[in-house]
Amino acid sequence: MQLACEGHPQILSVTPGMQFVQRRPNVRSEPVLAPGSDADGVGAIIYGSVIRDGGTYRMWYQAMPADWDFTHDSNCVACAESDDGLTWRRPSYGVREVCGSKDNHLTDMPFHSPSVFIDPGAPAAMRYRAFGWAKPRPDLPEHPIRARGYFTAHSADGIHWEFDPDRPVYTGHDVITSTWHPWLDRALVSMKRIMWVGGIPRRTHWTSHWTREHASEPISAFVPDEFDDVIAVSRGFNSADYYGVGLLPTPGVTVGFLWPFRHTLPMSHGVHQYGVYGRVDVSLVYQVGHRGKWRHFPGRADWLCAADLPEWGRHGIYTAACPIEVGDETRLYFCGARHRHGAYLDTDWKPDPQRTAVLREKGISVIGVASWPTNRLLGFQAPLTETIELERAGADGDPPRLALNMTTESDGEVRAALMDGQGEVMAGYGFDECEPLAGDVRGGEVRWKGAAALPRDPAMTAQVRITRGTIWAFDFA
Repeated sequence: MQLACEGHPQILSVTPGMQFVQRRPNVRSEPVLAPGSDADGVGAIIYGSVIRDGGTYRMWYQAMPADWDFTHDSNCVACAESDDGLTWRRPSYGVREVCGSKDNHLTDMPFHSPSVFIDPGAPAAMRYRAFGWAKPRPDLPEHPIRARGYFTAHSADGIHWEFDPDRPVYTGHDVITSTWHPWLDRALVSMKRIMWVGGIPRRTHWTSHWTREHASEPISAFVPDEFDDVIAVSRGFNSADYYGVGLLPTPGVTVGFLWPFRHTLPMSHGVHQYGVYGRVDVSLVYQVGHRGKWRHFPGRADWLCAADLPEWGRHGIYTAACPIEVGDETRLYFCGARHRHGAYLDTDWKPDPQRTAVLREKGISVIGVASWPTNRLLGFQAPLTETIELERAGADGDPPRLALNMTTESDGEVRAALMDGQGEVMAGYGFDECEPLAGDVRGGEVRWKGAAALPRDPAMTAQVRITRGTIWAFDFA
């Protein structure tokens, strides 16, 4: 179905009282995965991905081992498994040694900020595809890295990985997310790069399309501006930039879960007044038609605010690379930070011994999950009675249909009328002949006097009249 959003090419008009809304998620009260082994004894961060692979859920995530010294970004990537996506186990792969043992669930992927997806057209040896950031490290002779940057790797089993190629695909530092985009038949990649914006260096994000044959030149997609600073200051912070973004491809719209990083003082020492400390939240952005400008939700309101979470996530949120669908709901796994970003660092980005001692004992982060009904992320809401006009997509081929994902109040309803090319109501398809839809409807076909069949008129449009309800998604083709 098509998510209902401002700027969608099939939405011809909405009446003035219609409100463009976002649906905030439900957050599970307890983490689904917390530090519980030597391999992730200091922290579990869903810089990573969750995939439903057959009957098993697999989670690749950044692990902070119990012997991590806080001086370098961790490049340990763990892979946990689950039958339901909520209770996770840590298989022993015997691949990478930490704390003097290989009896752990670490893979040999040497990435910081890993993300993993299944490449549907790849040969079996390359079934799993990963992107991540890496730099030369003497402790990983099996993966010689000669330059820092964003790399890609492939794997047959998700545990043993090979670089592809052995040099960076993209430049930048040091957060990258990726997911397979089934409607484009390629991967969508977003990466962090530092730019001077508003007088200080800030984290920006650039996007690229990737196939095994070609990676497009990255283009700037998310650049913080003065309005982000205004939002930050209004909430008690100093300035802001963007730490990362999760990605959700849908048939007509790509949704992004943007991570605004709101800085507190002091900034880093020296000329480069870079944000070190602060809180990371999540707001929604979207791209219509999978090309061109990314749009913020109006006002850039938070979709998920760390301050509203339980204690285990109150100081920062970092999402997985992509949500997954589970039955009728969509889940987005995220890292909840127990302490503000940079809590263990001084303003020169060096670990502070006293702070690191406390964090080693209490742990840095855990992994939680947010969920919402599938296709109910953005929508148009009618507080009273409003109308939205839709244009057909794909007028040739399959028989036309109109289906809606919608909710109404107890006294609300939705009806539709079909209009011909001259803007006149088509005989038998007016509002009065339409059977009203009400309540919680997920993909329900609109019917006129019991019939769902629509006329084959390529110029046909639909006027959908909503009384005290919300249209979340539609299929009019």
